[in-house]
Amino acid sequence: MPESPTVAAIVLSHLRREVDVALIDADDAARVRCFQRSRATEVVTGDRVLIERDPERPDRGVIVEVLPRRSLLQRRNRSGSVQAICANLDLLLIIVAADPEPHADLIDRYLVAARLDDLDAAVILNKCDLEGHRAPRIQSLLELYRSLDVPVCATSAETGAGLADLRALVGQRTAALVGQSGVGKSSLLNALLPEAGAEIGSLTGKTHRGHGRGRHTTSTVRLYPLGDGVIIDSPGIRELTPEIEDPADLIVGFPEIDAAARHCRFRNCRHDQEPDCGVTAARTAGDIDPRRWRSYLMLKQELVTGRT
Repeated sequence: MPESPTVAAIVLSHLRREVDVALIDADDAARVRCFQRSRATEVVTGDRVLIERDPERPDRGVIVEVLPRRSLLQRRNRSGSVQAICANLDLLLIIVAADPEPHADLIDRYLVAARLDDLDAAVILNKCDLEGHRAPRIQSLLELYRSLDVPVCATSAETGAGLADLRALVGQRTAALVGQSGVGKSSLLNALLPEAGAEIGSLTGKTHRGHGRGRHTTSTVRLYPLGDGVIIDSPGIRELTPEIEDPADLIVGFPEIDAAARHCRFRNCRHDQEPDCGVTAARTAGDIDPRRWRSYLMLKQELVTGRT
């Protein structure tokens, strides 16, 4: 391929050995299918890259450099290796629904990952047109996260309720939709971006079993423009064990537990039966919700044993 000037682009999706990118600040907003010249840094959706376009085929090119990332969302897969999912995020949109019923332990995984990667996060109750979303158990769970200063928004892909609030929440940021199968992430994306519906439909591959009674349909991590912001939809973030080297660092992902731990008598306190434990005192006083404490213990056990 003859050499040509490099141009900046953003990675829309990774398709096996090829990558789809959209040009940034170019005269045209063309999409270009590229291959990667060097695999020293594996590209992921959301990466900013420099490419060289083929002068004879402008819709083809080669990635010559992956630009520095401001964030990288990763997970440890079932084989134990770390997998990069998407880059340059600002916001995690944690999608839940009345069915399948949401649980604190799953939501907390996403919140921990967001906090450790210095990302904002919000809980989005989708399918709010269904009667089940008013159940006391679900409303209590949402109130828990409001009390932790986590934004909560109710939406319906069917009626359009809450979509304007969700767009405003994203604003000019890059946000990823995360959540278990069956909560309506793809439907919500279609409602936010009606013009992308056909494309989303054509990209769905073999379905996979998810948690609850839902089925996961998205098969490729993809990026879509949303007004002045960006939405990333990914099948790789439906289950997430945050990538943490030292299980002791997990507490940073639970700010209310971390704050209580600063009052422990011993610096190496395990918050179990040690005397003058600030966490035990906070739990006794009701300052730490039992659901959050269970999530913390469950995640810590997984990190200690190496399970995902």
